[in-house]
Amino acid sequence: MQKQPDKILAAVEHETARLNRLYQYEILDTPAEADFDDLTKLAAQICQTPVALIVFVDAYRQWFKSKVGMEITNAPLEAGFCPYTVQKGDTLIIPDTLADPPFAKNPVVVSPPHVRFYAGIPLITEENYSIGTLCVLDFVPRQLEQQQIEALQTLSRQVVAQLEQRLLTRRITQKNQQLDQALKELTHTQTQLMHNEKMVSLGHLVAGIAHEINNTLNFIYANLPYANQYTKDLLSLIKLYHKYYPNPVVEIEAATTAIDFNFIEEDVSKLMSSMTIGSERIHQIVLQLRNFSRVEETEKTAVNIHENLENTLLLLGHRLKGTSEYPKITVIKEYGHLPEIECYAGQLNQVFMNILTNAIDSLRSNLKSTINDQPTFEWNPCIWIKTEVLDFDYVVIQIADNGPGMTQKTCSMIFDPFFTTKPVGYGTGLGLSISYQIINNCGGQLTCVSAPGQGAKFVIKLPIGA
Repeated sequence: MQKQPDKILAAVEHETARLNRLYQYEILDTPAEADFDDLTKLAAQICQTPVALIVFVDAYRQWFKSKVGMEITNAPLEAGFCPYTVQKGDTLIIPDTLADPPFAKNPVVVSPPHVRFYAGIPLITEENYSIGTLCVLDFVPRQLEQQQIEALQTLSRQVVAQLEQRLLTRRITQKNQQLDQALKELTHTQTQLMHNEKMVSLGHLVAGIAHEINNTLNFIYANLPYANQYTKDLLSLIKLYHKYYPNPVVEIEAATTAIDFNFIEEDVSKLMSSMTIGSERIHQIVLQLRNFSRVEETEKTAVNIHENLENTLLLLGHRLKGTSEYPKITVIKEYGHLPEIECYAGQLNQVFMNILTNAIDSLRSNLKSTINDQPTFEWNPCIWIKTEVLDFDYVVIQIADNGPGMTQKTCSMIFDPFFTTKPVGYGTGLGLSISYQIINNCGGQLTCVSAPGQGAKFVIKLPIGA
Protein backbone atom coordinates (compact mmCIF):
# COMPACT_ATOMS: atom_id res chain seq x y z
CA MET A 1 0.00 0.00 0.00
CA GLN A 2 2.95 2.31 0.63
CA LYS A 3 4.68 1.72 -2.73
CA GLN A 4 2.29 3.83 -4.81
CA PRO A 5 2.65 7.04 -2.76
CA ASP A 6 6.43 6.50 -2.73
CA LYS A 7 6.47 6.26 -6.50
CA ILE A 8 4.39 9.42 -6.81
CA LEU A 9 6.70 11.27 -4.42
CA ALA A 10 9.77 10.07 -6.32
CA ALA A 11 8.22 11.17 -9.61
CA VAL A 12 7.45 14.63 -8.22
CA GLU A 13 10.97 14.99 -6.85
CA HIS A 14 12.47 13.87 -10.18
CA GLU A 15 10.31 16.33 -12.15
CA THR A 16 11.24 19.17 -9.77
CA ALA A 17 14.92 18.39 -10.19
CA ARG A 18 14.51 18.12 -13.98
CA LEU A 19 12.85 21.54 -14.18
CA ASN A 20 15.46 23.09 -11.90
CA ARG A 21 18.18 21.80 -14.22
CA LEU A 22 16.34 23.18 -17.25
CA TYR A 23 15.96 26.60 -15.63
CA GLN A 24 19.66 26.68 -14.74
CA TYR A 25 20.52 26.87 -18.42
CA GLU A 26 18.43 30.07 -18.75
CA ILE A 27 17.57 29.04 -22.30
CA LEU A 28 13.80 29.50 -22.26
CA ASP A 29 12.39 32.48 -24.18
CA THR A 30 15.81 33.47 -25.52
CA PRO A 31 16.25 34.76 -29.10
CA ALA A 32 17.29 32.55 -32.00
CA GLU A 33 20.98 31.62 -32.10
CA ALA A 34 23.02 30.39 -35.04
CA ASP A 35 24.71 27.66 -32.98
CA PHE A 36 21.36 25.94 -32.40
CA ASP A 37 19.85 26.80 -35.81
CA ASP A 38 22.79 25.14 -37.58
CA LEU A 39 22.13 21.90 -35.70
CA THR A 40 18.43 22.00 -36.58
CA LYS A 41 19.14 22.58 -40.28
CA LEU A 42 21.65 19.74 -40.28
CA ALA A 43 19.08 17.41 -38.69
CA ALA A 44 16.52 18.24 -41.40
CA GLN A 45 19.11 17.68 -44.17
CA ILE A 46 20.34 14.38 -42.76
CA CYS A 47 16.83 12.99 -42.30
CA GLN A 48 15.44 14.72 -45.42
CA THR A 49 12.39 16.00 -43.53
CA PRO A 50 10.55 19.30 -44.02
CA VAL A 51 10.50 20.03 -40.27
CA ALA A 52 13.19 19.87 -37.58
CA LEU A 53 12.93 21.30 -34.07
CA ILE A 54 14.88 21.80 -30.84
CA VAL A 55 12.22 21.67 -28.15
CA PHE A 56 12.43 22.31 -24.41
CA VAL A 57 9.65 21.04 -22.18
CA ASP A 58 8.88 22.89 -18.94
CA ALA A 59 5.98 22.43 -16.51
CA TYR A 60 3.41 24.15 -18.75
CA ARG A 61 4.43 24.05 -22.40
CA GLN A 62 6.71 22.98 -25.20
CA TRP A 63 9.00 25.83 -26.27
CA PHE A 64 10.84 25.75 -29.61
CA LYS A 65 14.34 27.15 -29.36
CA SER A 66 15.15 26.44 -33.00
CA LYS A 67 12.91 25.40 -35.88
CA VAL A 68 12.97 24.54 -39.58
CA GLY A 69 9.71 24.37 -41.51
CA MET A 70 7.48 25.65 -38.70
CA GLU A 71 6.61 29.15 -37.49
CA ILE A 72 5.05 28.63 -34.06
CA THR A 73 7.25 28.98 -30.95
CA ASN A 74 5.02 27.38 -28.29
CA ALA A 75 2.71 24.41 -28.02
CA PRO A 76 0.70 22.95 -25.13
CA LEU A 77 1.98 19.79 -23.48
CA GLU A 78 -0.85 17.67 -24.82
CA ALA A 79 -0.13 18.64 -28.46
CA GLY A 80 2.65 16.64 -30.06
CA PHE A 81 5.08 13.93 -29.06
CA CYS A 82 8.00 15.69 -27.35
CA PRO A 83 6.57 15.60 -23.80
CA TYR A 84 6.19 11.82 -24.13
CA THR A 85 9.78 11.52 -25.40
CA VAL A 86 11.02 13.60 -22.45
CA GLN A 87 9.03 11.50 -20.00
CA LYS A 88 10.28 8.27 -21.52
CA GLY A 89 13.88 9.53 -21.72
CA ASP A 90 14.61 7.49 -24.82
CA THR A 91 14.47 7.76 -28.60
CA LEU A 92 10.92 7.79 -29.95
CA ILE A 93 10.23 7.03 -33.64
CA ILE A 94 6.68 6.88 -35.03
CA PRO A 95 6.75 5.83 -38.73
CA ASP A 96 3.00 6.46 -39.20
CA THR A 97 1.14 8.35 -36.50
CA LEU A 98 -2.30 7.30 -37.77
CA ALA A 99 -1.28 3.66 -37.48
CA ASP A 100 -0.02 4.09 -33.91
CA PRO A 101 -3.03 3.95 -31.49
CA PRO A 102 -1.46 6.00 -28.63
CA PHE A 103 -0.87 8.93 -31.02
CA ALA A 104 -3.51 8.51 -33.72
CA LYS A 105 -5.84 11.04 -32.06
CA ASN A 106 -3.16 13.55 -31.07
CA PRO A 107 -4.20 17.17 -31.93
CA VAL A 108 -1.27 17.68 -34.32
CA VAL A 109 -2.22 14.48 -36.16
CA VAL A 110 -5.99 14.88 -36.60
CA SER A 111 -5.75 18.63 -37.27
CA PRO A 112 -3.17 20.94 -38.89
CA PRO A 113 -0.33 20.45 -39.41
CA HIS A 114 -1.38 16.74 -39.73
CA VAL A 115 1.93 15.20 -38.67
CA ARG A 116 2.33 11.64 -40.01
CA PHE A 117 5.95 10.96 -39.04
CA TYR A 118 7.93 11.79 -35.86
CA ALA A 119 11.45 10.96 -34.68
CA GLY A 120 12.60 12.50 -31.42
CA ILE A 121 15.88 12.19 -29.52
CA PRO A 122 15.76 13.32 -25.86
CA LEU A 123 18.22 15.98 -24.69
CA ILE A 124 19.86 14.23 -21.73
CA THR A 125 21.98 16.22 -19.28
CA GLU A 126 25.02 14.92 -17.41
CA GLU A 127 22.72 14.28 -14.42
CA ASN A 128 20.52 12.09 -16.65
CA TYR A 129 17.61 14.58 -16.80
CA SER A 130 15.65 14.78 -20.03
CA ILE A 131 14.89 18.47 -20.62
CA GLY A 132 13.74 18.46 -24.23
CA THR A 133 14.18 16.90 -27.65
CA LEU A 134 15.80 17.24 -31.03
CA CYS A 135 13.11 16.01 -33.39
CA VAL A 136 12.23 15.78 -37.09
CA LEU A 137 8.67 15.71 -38.53
CA ASP A 138 7.09 14.86 -41.85
CA PHE A 139 3.58 15.00 -43.23
CA VAL A 140 3.78 11.56 -44.86
CA PRO A 141 4.68 8.18 -43.31
CA ARG A 142 8.34 7.21 -43.60
CA GLN A 143 11.28 5.36 -42.04
CA LEU A 144 14.76 6.43 -40.88
CA GLU A 145 17.91 4.48 -41.52
CA GLN A 146 20.10 3.54 -38.57
CA GLN A 147 22.80 6.00 -39.66
CA GLN A 148 20.25 8.83 -39.66
CA ILE A 149 19.09 7.89 -36.15
CA GLU A 150 22.69 7.80 -34.93
CA ALA A 151 23.33 11.19 -36.54
CA LEU A 152 20.30 12.64 -34.71
CA GLN A 153 21.64 11.23 -31.42
CA THR A 154 24.99 12.85 -32.10
CA LEU A 155 23.32 16.18 -32.86
CA SER A 156 21.26 15.94 -29.66
CA ARG A 157 24.49 15.58 -27.67
CA GLN A 158 25.79 18.67 -29.44
CA VAL A 159 22.69 20.58 -28.30
CA VAL A 160 23.36 19.60 -24.68
CA ALA A 161 27.05 20.47 -25.14
CA GLN A 162 26.00 23.95 -26.31
CA LEU A 163 23.86 24.34 -23.20
CA GLU A 164 26.69 23.20 -20.94
CA GLN A 165 29.09 25.56 -22.67
CA ARG A 166 26.71 28.48 -22.15
CA LEU A 167 26.28 27.54 -18.48
CA LEU A 168 30.03 27.18 -17.99
CA THR A 169 30.69 30.53 -19.67
CA ARG A 170 28.11 32.22 -17.49
CA ARG A 171 29.55 30.67 -14.34
CA ILE A 172 33.08 31.69 -15.37
CA THR A 173 31.81 35.22 -15.96
CA GLN A 174 30.21 35.26 -12.51
CA LYS A 175 33.39 33.90 -10.95
CA ASN A 176 35.43 36.53 -12.77
CA GLN A 177 33.09 39.23 -11.48
CA GLN A 178 33.44 37.85 -7.96
CA LEU A 179 37.22 37.73 -8.36
CA ASP A 180 37.23 41.29 -9.69
CA GLN A 181 35.22 42.41 -6.69
CA ALA A 182 37.50 40.49 -4.34
CA LEU A 183 40.54 42.04 -6.05
CA LYS A 184 39.06 45.52 -5.67
CA GLU A 185 38.38 44.87 -1.98
CA LEU A 186 41.87 43.44 -1.53
CA THR A 187 43.42 46.41 -3.33
CA HIS A 188 41.38 48.79 -1.19
CA THR A 189 42.45 46.96 1.98
CA GLN A 190 46.07 46.93 0.85
CA THR A 191 45.93 50.64 0.04
CA GLN A 192 44.36 51.32 3.42
CA LEU A 193 47.04 49.28 5.21
CA MET A 194 49.77 51.03 3.25
CA HIS A 195 48.23 54.39 4.09
CA ASN A 196 47.99 53.48 7.77
CA GLU A 197 51.59 52.25 7.78
CA LYS A 198 52.69 55.42 6.04
CA MET A 199 50.87 57.52 8.60
CA VAL A 200 52.45 55.58 11.49
CA SER A 201 55.95 55.88 10.00
CA LEU A 202 55.40 59.52 9.25
CA GLY A 203 54.15 60.01 12.80
CA HIS A 204 57.42 58.69 14.21
CA LEU A 205 59.40 60.87 11.82
CA VAL A 206 57.34 63.95 12.64
CA ALA A 207 57.68 63.30 16.37
CA GLY A 208 61.46 63.33 16.02
CA ILE A 209 61.43 66.46 13.87
CA ALA A 210 59.05 68.22 16.24
CA HIS A 211 61.30 67.34 19.19
CA GLU A 212 64.43 68.72 17.50
CA ILE A 213 62.66 71.87 16.29
CA ASN A 214 61.09 72.39 19.70
CA ASN A 215 64.46 72.27 21.48
CA THR A 216 65.93 74.96 19.23
CA LEU A 217 62.70 76.95 19.20
CA ASN A 218 62.53 76.99 23.00
CA PHE A 219 66.00 78.55 23.12
CA ILE A 220 65.06 81.23 20.55
CA TYR A 221 61.56 81.76 21.89
CA ALA A 222 62.78 82.10 25.50
CA ASN A 223 65.48 84.63 24.58
CA LEU A 224 63.39 86.83 22.28
CA PRO A 225 61.92 88.91 25.14
CA TYR A 226 65.44 89.56 26.50
CA ALA A 227 66.79 90.43 23.05
CA ASN A 228 63.88 92.81 22.56
CA GLN A 229 64.50 94.44 25.93
CA TYR A 230 68.28 94.64 25.36
CA THR A 231 67.67 96.31 21.99
CA LYS A 232 65.35 98.85 23.55
CA ASP A 233 67.90 99.53 26.29
CA LEU A 234 70.72 100.06 23.81
CA LEU A 235 68.58 102.42 21.71
CA SER A 236 67.67 104.34 24.84
CA LEU A 237 71.35 104.56 25.76
CA ILE A 238 72.24 105.86 22.29
CA LYS A 239 69.47 108.44 22.54
CA LEU A 240 70.87 109.50 25.92
CA TYR A 241 74.34 109.89 24.44
CA HIS A 242 72.88 111.93 21.60
CA LYS A 243 71.07 114.14 24.10
CA TYR A 244 74.17 115.03 26.10
CA TYR A 245 76.69 114.80 23.25
CA PRO A 246 74.81 116.23 20.27
CA ASN A 247 78.01 116.82 18.30
CA PRO A 248 79.91 113.54 17.99
CA VAL A 249 83.35 113.23 16.43
CA VAL A 250 83.66 112.86 12.66
CA GLU A 251 84.32 109.10 12.80
CA ILE A 252 81.13 108.40 14.81
CA GLU A 253 79.10 110.70 12.56
CA ALA A 254 80.38 108.84 9.48
CA ALA A 255 79.57 105.42 11.00
CA THR A 256 76.05 106.61 11.96
CA THR A 257 75.40 107.73 8.41
CA ALA A 258 76.87 104.56 6.92
CA ILE A 259 74.59 102.22 8.86
CA ASP A 260 71.54 104.50 8.46
CA PHE A 261 70.96 104.63 12.18
CA ASN A 262 67.59 106.40 11.87
CA PHE A 263 66.21 103.55 9.73
CA ILE A 264 67.55 100.95 12.13
CA GLU A 265 65.95 102.78 15.03
CA GLU A 266 62.56 102.71 13.28
CA ASP A 267 62.82 99.19 11.89
CA VAL A 268 64.33 97.27 14.79
CA SER A 269 61.06 97.18 16.74
CA LYS A 270 59.26 95.86 13.65
CA LEU A 271 62.02 93.29 13.20
CA MET A 272 61.68 92.06 16.76
CA SER A 273 57.90 91.95 16.42
CA SER A 274 58.16 89.90 13.21
CA MET A 275 60.58 87.49 14.87
CA THR A 276 58.19 87.07 17.79
CA ILE A 277 55.23 86.42 15.46
CA GLY A 278 57.32 83.97 13.44
CA SER A 279 58.34 82.14 16.57
CA GLU A 280 54.71 81.96 17.68
CA ARG A 281 53.80 80.52 14.28
CA ILE A 282 56.56 77.90 14.50
CA HIS A 283 55.43 77.10 18.03
CA GLN A 284 51.88 76.45 16.80
CA ILE A 285 53.17 74.26 13.97
CA VAL A 286 55.25 72.24 16.44
CA LEU A 287 52.20 71.74 18.62
CA GLN A 288 50.29 70.46 15.58
CA LEU A 289 53.19 68.21 14.68
CA ARG A 290 53.19 66.77 18.19
CA ASN A 291 49.45 66.17 17.95
CA PHE A 292 50.00 64.57 14.57
CA SER A 293 52.54 62.13 16.02
CA ARG A 294 50.32 61.48 19.07
CA VAL A 295 53.17 61.80 21.55
CA GLU A 296 50.85 63.08 24.27
CA GLU A 297 48.01 60.54 24.25
CA THR A 298 45.82 60.47 27.32
CA GLU A 299 43.75 57.62 28.70
CA LYS A 300 40.50 56.68 27.01
CA THR A 301 37.42 57.94 28.81
CA ALA A 302 33.65 57.70 28.39
CA VAL A 303 32.69 60.51 26.03
CA ASN A 304 29.31 62.13 25.41
CA ILE A 305 29.50 62.96 21.68
CA HIS A 306 26.82 65.64 21.84
CA GLU A 307 28.49 67.47 24.71
CA ASN A 308 31.77 67.50 22.81
CA LEU A 309 30.06 68.83 19.70
CA GLU A 310 28.31 71.55 21.67
CA ASN A 311 31.55 72.57 23.40
CA THR A 312 33.29 72.82 20.03
CA LEU A 313 30.46 74.89 18.58
CA LEU A 314 30.63 77.16 21.60
CA LEU A 315 34.31 77.82 21.00
CA LEU A 316 33.57 78.58 17.33
CA GLY A 317 30.54 80.74 18.13
CA HIS A 318 32.30 83.98 17.18
CA ARG A 319 33.04 82.63 13.69
CA LEU A 320 29.46 81.50 13.15
CA LYS A 321 27.99 84.94 13.85
CA GLY A 322 27.22 87.30 11.00
CA THR A 323 29.35 90.39 10.30
CA SER A 324 29.29 93.23 7.81
CA GLU A 325 31.35 91.04 5.48
CA TYR A 326 29.85 87.59 6.07
CA PRO A 327 26.32 86.41 6.75
CA LYS A 328 25.53 84.23 9.75
CA ILE A 329 26.29 80.53 9.34
CA THR A 330 23.29 78.47 10.38
CA VAL A 331 24.01 75.22 12.22
CA ILE A 332 21.28 72.60 11.80
CA LYS A 333 21.45 69.72 14.28
CA GLU A 334 19.83 66.33 14.03
CA TYR A 335 20.99 64.44 17.09
CA GLY A 336 20.07 60.82 17.64
CA HIS A 337 20.13 58.85 20.88
CA LEU A 338 23.79 57.95 21.36
CA PRO A 339 25.49 55.94 24.08
CA GLU A 340 28.75 57.12 25.57
CA ILE A 341 31.80 55.68 23.83
CA GLU A 342 35.34 55.02 25.03
CA CYS A 343 37.85 57.23 23.21
CA TYR A 344 40.34 60.05 23.64
CA ALA A 345 38.10 62.99 24.49
CA GLY A 346 40.62 65.76 23.81
CA GLN A 347 41.64 64.30 20.48
CA LEU A 348 38.02 63.80 19.44
CA ASN A 349 37.40 67.48 20.21
CA GLN A 350 40.32 68.29 17.96
CA VAL A 351 38.71 66.29 15.13
CA PHE A 352 35.44 68.21 15.54
CA MET A 353 37.35 71.49 15.67
CA ASN A 354 39.32 70.73 12.50
CA ILE A 355 36.29 69.63 10.47
CA LEU A 356 34.04 72.48 11.63
CA THR A 357 36.79 75.06 11.10
CA ASN A 358 37.34 73.78 7.57
CA ALA A 359 33.59 73.96 6.93
CA ILE A 360 33.50 77.59 8.10
CA ASP A 361 36.53 78.49 5.97
CA SER A 362 34.96 76.75 2.97
CA LEU A 363 31.68 78.63 3.39
CA ARG A 364 33.46 81.97 3.67
CA SER A 365 35.66 81.28 0.65
CA ASN A 366 32.55 80.32 -1.30
CA LEU A 367 30.96 83.63 -0.35
CA LYS A 368 33.92 85.57 -1.70
CA SER A 369 34.12 83.64 -4.93
CA THR A 370 30.41 83.99 -5.47
CA ILE A 371 30.08 87.72 -4.88
CA ASN A 372 33.52 88.99 -5.95
CA ASP A 373 34.39 90.19 -2.43
CA GLN A 374 31.22 92.30 -2.18
CA PRO A 375 29.07 91.61 0.92
CA THR A 376 25.70 90.04 0.22
CA PHE A 377 23.22 88.06 2.28
CA GLU A 378 21.21 86.37 -0.46
CA TRP A 379 23.03 83.06 0.12
CA ASN A 380 22.35 81.16 3.32
CA PRO A 381 25.48 79.25 4.43
CA CYS A 382 24.65 76.19 6.52
CA ILE A 383 26.36 73.42 8.43
CA TRP A 384 24.44 70.21 9.16
CA ILE A 385 25.39 67.91 12.03
CA LYS A 386 23.68 64.53 12.24
CA THR A 387 24.36 61.71 14.70
CA GLU A 388 22.95 58.19 14.82
CA VAL A 389 23.67 54.62 15.87
CA LEU A 390 24.42 52.18 13.07
CA ASP A 391 23.62 48.47 13.51
CA PHE A 392 23.96 48.79 17.31
CA ASP A 393 27.75 48.65 16.84
CA TYR A 394 28.79 52.08 15.62
CA VAL A 395 28.17 55.76 16.28
CA VAL A 396 28.08 57.84 13.10
CA ILE A 397 28.63 61.61 13.09
CA GLN A 398 28.02 63.47 9.83
CA ILE A 399 29.17 67.08 9.38
CA ALA A 400 28.15 68.64 6.08
CA ASP A 401 28.16 72.11 4.53
CA ASN A 402 26.74 73.79 1.43
CA GLY A 403 30.06 75.29 0.38
CA PRO A 404 31.80 75.03 -3.00
CA GLY A 405 32.65 71.34 -2.62
CA MET A 406 35.71 69.57 -4.01
CA THR A 407 36.70 67.57 -7.06
CA GLN A 408 37.20 63.84 -6.70
CA LYS A 409 40.96 64.30 -7.05
CA THR A 410 41.08 66.88 -4.24
CA CYS A 411 38.79 64.76 -2.08
CA SER A 412 41.18 61.80 -2.42
CA MET A 413 44.11 63.89 -1.13
CA ILE A 414 42.63 65.86 1.77
CA PHE A 415 43.80 63.35 4.40
CA ASP A 416 47.39 63.40 3.12
CA PRO A 417 49.85 65.21 5.42
CA PHE A 418 50.60 68.81 4.46
CA PHE A 419 47.99 68.90 1.68
CA THR A 420 45.82 71.99 1.86
CA THR A 421 43.57 74.00 -0.44
CA LYS A 422 43.91 77.13 1.68
CA PRO A 423 46.11 80.09 0.70
CA VAL A 424 49.73 80.19 1.90
CA GLY A 425 49.88 81.12 5.57
CA TYR A 426 46.30 80.02 6.35
CA GLY A 427 46.83 76.31 6.87
CA THR A 428 49.56 73.73 7.48
CA GLY A 429 47.77 70.81 5.84
CA LEU A 430 47.92 68.81 9.06
CA GLY A 431 44.42 69.26 10.50
CA LEU A 432 42.61 66.55 8.53
CA SER A 433 45.64 64.24 8.60
CA ILE A 434 45.65 64.49 12.38
CA SER A 435 41.88 63.91 12.45
CA TYR A 436 42.22 60.85 10.24
CA GLN A 437 44.86 59.36 12.54
CA ILE A 438 42.86 60.08 15.68
CA ILE A 439 39.73 58.38 14.35
CA ASN A 440 41.75 55.46 12.97
CA ASN A 441 43.48 55.09 16.34
CA CYS A 442 40.04 54.77 17.95
CA GLY A 443 39.20 51.90 15.60
CA GLY A 444 36.89 54.07 13.50
CA GLN A 445 36.73 55.53 10.01
CA LEU A 446 36.81 59.08 8.67
CA THR A 447 35.61 59.59 5.10
CA CYS A 448 34.60 62.51 2.92
CA VAL A 449 31.95 62.78 0.23
CA SER A 450 32.02 65.85 -1.99
CA ALA A 451 31.46 67.16 -5.49
CA PRO A 452 31.95 70.61 -7.05
CA GLY A 453 29.01 72.85 -6.21
CA GLN A 454 27.48 70.32 -3.81
CA GLY A 455 29.32 71.05 -0.57
CA ALA A 456 31.24 68.51 1.45
CA LYS A 457 30.20 65.88 4.00
CA PHE A 458 32.58 64.30 6.50
CA VAL A 459 31.43 61.02 8.04
CA ILE A 460 32.96 59.82 11.32
CA LYS A 461 32.25 56.19 12.24
CA LEU A 462 33.29 55.12 15.75
CA PRO A 463 32.82 51.69 17.36
CA ILE A 464 30.64 51.76 20.45
CA GLY A 465 32.66 49.07 22.14
CA ALA A 466 36.07 50.65 21.41
